[in-house]
Amino acid sequence: MSPATRYIIQVDRPGERVDMASIRALLDGVGVVLDPAYGPVPINPQLGRYVVRGTASPDARTRAEQIPGVRFFADAVQEPAS
Repeated sequence: MSPATRYIIQVDRPGERVDMASIRALLDGVGVVLDPAYGPVPINPQLGRYVVRGTASPDARTRAEQIPGVRFFADAVQEPAS
């Protein structure tokens, strides 16, 4: 089993109500583990674009990216500047 990587996951659902329950239902069964303390954060509510944070193995990411409107981005760990 491949190690899980942390991601910012963009979900586009124009015209739909988006909350953590709806995103969990969307990603249910593909192996993505969502961070319950982060999201959904509205990026462009008019377009129905939100982001959440989660972890996924390479296989889970591949399965999730087959869902229309789901994209993954690297979630770089931010360190303090000083």
